[in-house]
Amino acid sequence: MDSGISSAMAFGALLRENPEAARIYDTCTPQQKQRLLLQIQSTPADRMEAFVSQLNAAL
Repeated sequence: MDSGISSAMAFGALLRENPEAARIYDTCTPQQKQRLLLQIQSTPADRMEAFVSQLNAAL
């Protein structure tokens, strides 16, 4: 599986487990979501938990 897809799947799963991060993501503008998607593609799936826990700082 492509690493970008693996990272995206990990991101989605972790958002479902982290209501605070999900709330932050839901309030993002389309431009912020685009920037996050670019960051997600370059973040290894095994580092995604740290990325999601610091989602506010990633914006």
